[in-house]
Amino acid sequence: MATLYHAPHARSLRVLWTLEELGAKADVKTLPFPPREKQPDYLKVNPTGAIPAMVDGDRVMTESLAICEYLAAKHGSSLLVAPGEPERVPFLEWLWYGESTLMTPLSRLGRVASLPVKGEAIDVVLADARESLLVRLKSLEQRLEGRDFLVAGRLTLADVSVGYPLHLIAVFGIDMPLGTRTAAYRERLRTRPAFVRAAAIK
Repeated sequence: MATLYHAPHARSLRVLWTLEELGAKADVKTLPFPPREKQPDYLKVNPTGAIPAMVDGDRVMTESLAICEYLAAKHGSSLLVAPGEPERVPFLEWLWYGESTLMTPLSRLGRVASLPVKGEAIDVVLADARESLLVRLKSLEQRLEGRDFLVAGRLTLADVSVGYPLHLIAVFGIDMPLGTRTAAYRERLRTRPAFVRAAAIK
């Protein structure tokens, strides 16, 4: 059985959600956050100290979406859109949209807002991150027109990817207006039984 290193609300939530959708199991080890400071032995597993990490036999993986894709392929899941399927290309685009496009400004918002300093420079950075995130969320709103899921008419890892930053906006109470379609989409994802089970793992 694979071992997954997890922290509440960290990117490991994507992996837990994927496992629940697959009906697969892992030995979940929950660490205090940030583990690089509070659990130094974890650096032997992941030298960056970041969450997640998954150990499966002699394989060690530390990128959440790579782990999700590995697990979905291992278990032969419809969470993937295979080469040759009509929506393979948009699947790849939206698979990485959640991390590269949405998490970048969202992470900047969180990190800068938590700094023990204030001032005009901080306000400028926060405003820029907020505006960047708003623009990117508008693109998501457009994509969701006439769709319950991002691609292929079903839940895929693209939704797991994008659903995670949308969940963070909700759980941390970030003042970020969502379009009607995006808000409904987030609700659909967060009320899925597999997501509810994954989010309950502390």
